[in-house]
Parts: sequence; structure tokens; C-alpha cells
Amino acid sequence: MAITKKGPVLRVTGLAASQPDEELTASLKAAINDNLTNEEKSKTDVRVAIVPSCYNDEEKVALVEYRGGMPAFLSALIANPLEEWQVEMGDTDVSFDQHFFGFTQLYASTPDAPVVADVIAITGLDGHAYGSWQGKGNLGRMWLRDFLSEDLPCCRTMIYGYNSKLSSYGVDTIMDYGRGLLEELKKIRSTEELRQRPLFFIAHSFGGIILAHCLVKAAQITEDHPTIAALHRATYGMLLFGIPHKGLVVDDIRKMLAGEDGHPRRALLDQIREKSDLLASQLDNFRNLIEDRKLVSFYETGQTRQLQFDSEGKRWMRTGEFITAVDSDSALLQLPDSTEEKIPLDADHSMMVKFDNKNTRGYSSARDKLRQFARDATGVVAGRFARAQNRPKPSNMVPFPRDCAFVGREDVLAKIQEIHRNSALRGHGRVALVGLGGVGKSQIAIEYAYRAREAAPHMWVFWVHASNAARFEQAYREIAVRVELPGHDDPKTDILRLVHNWLCDERNGRWLMILDNADDDRVFASASTTNDSGKAAQGLGPAWEAAVPLASFLPQAASGWILVTSRDLIAAVNLVGARHNVVQVEPMGERDALTLLKSKMQVDESSEGDARALVKTLEGIPLAVTQAAAYIAVREPRITCSTYLELFRESVENQAHLLNDKKARDIRRDASSTSAVITTWQLSFEQIRKTSPDAADLLSLMTMFDRHGIPEYVLYEGRSKLQFTEAVGTLFHFSLIRAQIGEQSGKQMQEQLLEMHGLVQLATRKWLQGHGQVDVWQKASLRIMASEFPSGQHETWAACRTLLPHSTKVLGYSMEDNDARLNRATIATYTAWYLMLMGQYAEAEWIGRSAVAAREEVLELEHPDTLTSVSHLGTVLERRGKYEEAEAMHRRALEGYKKVLGLEHPGTLTSVSQLGSVLERRGKYEEAEAMHRRALEGREKALGLEQPYTLTSVSKLGSVLERQGNHPDTESSTATLNRWRLESLDLGA
Repeated sequence: MAITKKGPVLRVTGLAASQPDEELTASLKAAINDNLTNEEKSKTDVRVAIVPSCYNDEEKVALVEYRGGMPAFLSALIANPLEEWQVEMGDTDVSFDQHFFGFTQLYASTPDAPVVADVIAITGLDGHAYGSWQGKGNLGRMWLRDFLSEDLPCCRTMIYGYNSKLSSYGVDTIMDYGRGLLEELKKIRSTEELRQRPLFFIAHSFGGIILAHCLVKAAQITEDHPTIAALHRATYGMLLFGIPHKGLVVDDIRKMLAGEDGHPRRALLDQIREKSDLLASQLDNFRNLIEDRKLVSFYETGQTRQLQFDSEGKRWMRTGEFITAVDSDSALLQLPDSTEEKIPLDADHSMMVKFDNKNTRGYSSARDKLRQFARDATGVVAGRFARAQNRPKPSNMVPFPRDCAFVGREDVLAKIQEIHRNSALRGHGRVALVGLGGVGKSQIAIEYAYRAREAAPHMWVFWVHASNAARFEQAYREIAVRVELPGHDDPKTDILRLVHNWLCDERNGRWLMILDNADDDRVFASASTTNDSGKAAQGLGPAWEAAVPLASFLPQAASGWILVTSRDLIAAVNLVGARHNVVQVEPMGERDALTLLKSKMQVDESSEGDARALVKTLEGIPLAVTQAAAYIAVREPRITCSTYLELFRESVENQAHLLNDKKARDIRRDASSTSAVITTWQLSFEQIRKTSPDAADLLSLMTMFDRHGIPEYVLYEGRSKLQFTEAVGTLFHFSLIRAQIGEQSGKQMQEQLLEMHGLVQLATRKWLQGHGQVDVWQKASLRIMASEFPSGQHETWAACRTLLPHSTKVLGYSMEDNDARLNRATIATYTAWYLMLMGQYAEAEWIGRSAVAAREEVLELEHPDTLTSVSHLGTVLERRGKYEEAEAMHRRALEGYKKVLGLEHPGTLTSVSQLGSVLERRGKYEEAEAMHRRALEGREKALGLEQPYTLTSVSKLGSVLERQGNHPDTESSTATLNRWRLESLDLGA
């Protein structure tokens, strides 16, 4: 009876190609038969298939299947599957192995017909080069060999074997496996004809990780073996089965190895675990690399049992809980459907690559895809090699050297990469870096460009300076020259359209464009300057009669993507299309800023504290730190961190001088851009002044206040809510101001507070000074603060607390204009009163005296406002214990109020009460008593008995009577005081 059950398949190498296949088959069977026992000869059905060697034409290989079991003479291969066994075959020694390491061709391609492509199948972790693709049915069909030999006879179909057995003590990493595969590829594609032959890869599980690693490395190595240099170009398509691009569930495998301390396979498991950083980085590079290749991703919908130790059999078996070994999120590259076909398979992770017959859905899908590959690949791959020979090699056009001491910013770089990764789902992608001038946007873009180029040396990197239309067009001309576009030197050529069309052609490969300094939205909204003759020469005709915005020449091709740097959020969003594609670049943290400073100059241990203080003073703004370092470095040892910091803190004038030094230049900044941080921000201000004068006015006004916590309501200045929102929005968009939420009282509850960088405030102020506008805005700030600063009563304390830094700031302005001086005096009066209530008597006295002096000079001595300031100062002096001077102030105020307001006016009575209080302090009880009686009588008459001011007078009178002792009125006054139980109120009386 014929033996129909499958048996083990071994590979035999060392067969001489000079013998015909029939003779080799006969000789090999005879050699095997000589080594079989008599019993085995009757039970074993030996089947031999002679196939070409992948490595040279002088040898052939045999695939031998033993139906009936492994013969005894090869039992050593059962005990150690990684070993080989040699047998004499005539005058030749041939080797039997079961591991199939290296490449093995599975069948001979169609005789007398060209080979269309090389098909390479790579198995997964703990898999077998041959057995992993073999069905579990009784016939044990191996579809790559048994089915493709009939359905894809025009290809050289090979399997690749490597030692991934978890039981072995190998120390291989992904990099090691990748190097091994690349080395073997050099051997089997060693001629120019073979190197340019299309490649189809079939990979399962971990095999896809090795494949991805190889393709990425091959693309990154530009001056290597010609086979490796041609590998990416020759790769046409891939069938990927359950590739764990984002990591594999390895918990059960870890348990299996847990009993063996220091097992070398642990390092490999760490590399391929879920959320592996190594795989995440490789995934990004692989995605970018194969976006223009044919890709079919199969993913499992069946679950796999986890490994579990069988105590009876003393071995690990898949009898544990069901899990999805590689879920669809990990198995799919998440590329557009036009690039990546996604096919579910109703099988677990192992069975998804085992097909028992041709009607299996998985096989029919794989076969159809491979057939389509075979039909289309020849022309496409040949075209790639032809274009590669006739076009310039992709290069990096970044005009600045890489900063070897680049510091930090890994979070920003990661965010760029994340947006790029997500944009791969949609094809073309754009991202913008937005932030304050000098915050390091261009430096981040430079670093990103070099990293992108390292990851994909086959990719073009273009640098386009976009500050104006002329620079934009000049950059496009440089691109046209570099890529050698026909017609680039013709003055009639529409150079923008020429470059745009080239960038849109995916056949020209991948590209990254850095659009630097795209700060002015008007540049891209305006029409290009290309002349009509150029359009006519291009045959564009009437379609181009209308003006074309410059932004339309930025391609939206899937083969490339754009990184924008801009100071203006609006310009950035208009270029990248969505706010979520914008990355806000903030100043550096103290640690990174300190590291940046140290990279630019010597900082020894003794000056570490000064260096830290310096970067903090410079608010972590990279351009300011770099400029300070350059200033110090060329003046050492005369100028050190300590002396620079001392000079900087000495005056505002010194700060402006140091930050506006234009002698030192950064070679990584555009020649047209200033290296002085002050000038950098002033350029932003100039642009805002031209495009949004209201926003420029708002920033000018804000510069006059303290830079922190400026309430919105003090900035309205007659603007409507909409007008204010538009103006302040422009400042936000240029990152010149920031927002914080502060608790206010009354109508300002949850009022938004604004703040600005101190150095930005300095730069704006210097610009205003240079244009003679400082006085204008100082007057405005005094007028506003005089109107907004509250009286100081208890219910206004929250507002006073918010406005205090700003009132203190504007009180420093010395103006000749009388209105401004009076506004300043009003602010001083209220500020001094609030400070007194807060117990800050010294500051209150100094500010209060300035209010009195100003009002005395501008107003009459007995003007009510002057008298108010005098009265307030008297109260402050009383709190400071300067009773004699306080008495003089209150007497002066009282005399003035009597003349101006009259004896019975509430203001006069308040002054009487205040004088009474200070007289009591001085021990002048009788005179104090008289004053308090006068105040009480007047208030009873004018306000009534129950009014708080009247009650306060009762309290004060009672107090002075008690101090005198045994006075006839003491008992009745004290009783009245106790009866009313006055609350402790400070009503200024």
C-alpha cells in the first residue's frame, strides 16, 4: 500500500550540477538506501526533488522527504536539529540538514524562460524555514513549493532559514539577524542582472521585523555592496503575515525562560515586546520607506493559546489561555488603502501561513497578489533603475551644518514624528513649528532634517526660505538646478510650476521640504511673480490667466511632506491645514538652557551658579543664551558669566545693549536673519504694526505695565469685544504674550490675565523709544491705571492685589504733562492707601508723599483732591508712628475741608475724626475728646444714629473717654458702645 502520510523534509547540499537531475536523484537514493536498515527499506518511501542552488551554478540541492519517518542513520538530526550529517555519495560527500539555514530554492523555474522575480519567504521567531509554511493536513503540502511551482513557475522562489530557536543559547539581536540576511542576499544576487531583478518578500511574524530592519538599513547605507545599494529599488512588493510592528505578546515566553537566570534570549524578547522603543523607531522608518511599494498585510482573527508547562510531559505546550498574539493594530502599518491592502485571515498566528490546498482563502489571496506582482514588476523596477542612472542622487539641501552639540528638544522632535506618522494614513503630511522668534524653531528643523536624512538617505531634503516671495522663488530655482530639471535655465520657464510638477511626481522618490521663516501669511496668499511669457512657454494658456497664490505651489503629494517654521500661528495653520498639526515651541527648561550655554563656552564648577542664574535671567530663550555665550567667549577672561550677569542686571540700557550686539553670528542662522535677539523680536513687531496696527498698539500699551498678570479689562481702551479679541489674538499667534487665569472680584471674576516675556517687553520698549513713542504709551498707561485702580475698600482688595504690580510700575514714569502728573497722583493716592491697609507702611508713605507733592504743584493747595492725598498721608504717618507729622497733615486737611466743603460736610467730619484719632495717639485726650464729640454730633445730625460712621464716632469717643478715666460721660459712652456691639470696621474715619 502507498504511504500517503507526510514525512520530514531534509535538505541535501553538495550535489554536483554537472550531473543530470535523473542521475543525481538515482545516486542520492542509492546512497540513502545504503544507509537504511532492512526494516526501513520496506517501510520508508524516499522522495527526492532536485532544485537549483541559490548560491552558484556548480552545485545543486535536493529536497528529500522521508514518508514513513526519519531513518536511523539521521537520528542525530532529531537529537540536535541544528546539526548536519554527511554521507558519501560516490566520490562526493553530501550534507543532510533539517535547519534549512541560508537560502533554499524550492523548485526550478520555467525552463528556457527568463526569471521574472525572486520570491523570498522569511519565517518568524522559533519557526522553521520549511515547516512553518507546511500545512497540517495528511499530505503536508508546503504551499510555497507545492502550489507556487504550478501557479508562479516564472519566479525563483526561496525560503530563508536562520536560528531563532528559543531553546538555543543564541545572543542574536534584530541587528544581528538583519546583518545575516543582508550578507546572504549579497551571495544570491551577486550579478548586475540579479541585483536588478524584482524582489517579492513573504514574511511571517518576526520574519517581517527582520525584513523591515534590512530594508531600512539598506536604504541608509549609501556606499556599500552594490547588492545592498540596489535592494530597496529592486523590492517591488511584500506579503506580510501577522507582523508585530508594534511588538509581540511575549509574557508566556518570558515565563518559559524564567527558570534560567540570564538566558541570552531575554535581550531579544526585550526588543520585540509590546511598546518596544526600538520597534517604534523602526516602524516609522519602514513606513516612510515602503509607501511607494506594493504592500499586502494579512492579520489574524483567530486566537492562539499561550504556552503552559505540562508537568506530566515535562515540557511547554500551547495549552494556556487564548490570546491574540498580534492584533490588527500591530499587524497593519496603517497606510492608505491605496498603498496597503489589508486582509483578515480566520486563523491563529501560526496557522495563518499554513495552507492545505489551493482553495484556501488565504492561499488564493496570496497567489493572486503574487501573480499581479509578477505581471507589473518588471517594467516598474526596470524604470527605477533606469531613472536612478539618469538622474542625480538624492541629497540634503539644508544650507547649514548640523549642530553636533544640539541640546534637548526631544519632545518636539517626537511630536513632529508622531504627526508625520499619523499623516501617513492620509498620504501627504504637513507640520508646523510655531513660537517666539529666537526660541529655536529653525534649529529644531535643521536637526530634524539631518535625522530624517540619516533614516532615509534615499530621500531628498529641500530647504526653502519663505520670508518673502523672492526668497521662495530663489529656493525653487536652486531645487530645479540640483535635480537637473530640463528648462531650469530658460528665463521663460515658470520655475515654480516646473518644480511643483516634479515634486508631485512620485516616481522622483521621497522628499522632505523645510519651509523656514514662513512668518507672513500675505506672502503665500499673494500671487506668484512668474511672468506670463513663462506660462505661455509652459503651454498653460488661459487656465493660468488668473493670479495664482504662492501657496498653490506647495505640493500635496503623497511622496513628500513639509515642515514649516513660523512665528505666526495663523500663517502656520493656513499652510499646514489644521491646528493639531502645529507644534508650539517653548523656551528651554533651565537644565537644557544650561547645557546649551556650556556647549558654547567654558563653564567651570565655580561659575556654575552664575551660569544657572544667567540662563534663568534670559528666560531659557536659545538665541539669547547663544548670544550671551558668544559675547562672553570672545571677551574672556575679562568678561565672565558673573560679570556679564552683573552688567545685565545693572540697568535696562545695559540689557538692551547686550541683547542687541550684532558682532557675533551663528553659522546655523540664515544670513538675512539677525543674530541679535532684540532685533529679532522688533522685526515681529514691525510686521504686526503693518498688518494689524491695533495689535501693535495693544502690545505697546502692555509693555508699559508689569509683564505678569495684566488683566484684559485694563486694555480695552474703547475697543469692542470683537476688536479686542482680534488684536490680542494676533499677539498670541506670534507667541509674544501668554495667558493665565486669575481670580478677580465682581465683574472681573475669572478675568483672563495676560503676560509677556521680559525680554520681549524690553525689545518692544526699545523699539518705541527709537520711534519716540514711549511718552505716548506711558501717558496712556497712567490714564488707564488712574481710572481702574480701586479706592482700597475691603471689597476691592482682590482687584487691588491684581493691579498693584502695574500701579507700582507706572508710578515710575516721570512726566511733564499736567494730566499725566495728576493721573500719577491719583494712582499714588489709591496705591498708598491699599499698601497701608496691607501693613506696608514704608512704601505707602513714600508713594503717598509723591501724590501730595504732585497735586500741590498742579492743583491748588486747598483743592479737594490735594486735601484727600494730604489726609491719606496723615493716616499713613499715623500708622508708622510719626504722630507729630500725622497731626500736622490732618490739621492741614481739616482746615482745607472747612473752607472748601464746610463744617458739616461728611468729608470734613471724617477729617475731624482722623485728627481726633492722632491726637489721642499723642496723649492729647481733651482735644481728642473734643474732636470726636464734634464728629459724633455732626454725623448724628447728618447721617443718623444707626449709620456705621456715626457708630464709629461713638466707639472712638468711648475709647478716648476711657483713657481719661472717671469722666462723667465715660459710663454712658461705654454702655452705648457695648449696646451696639460694633464690628471691627475700618471705614477711614
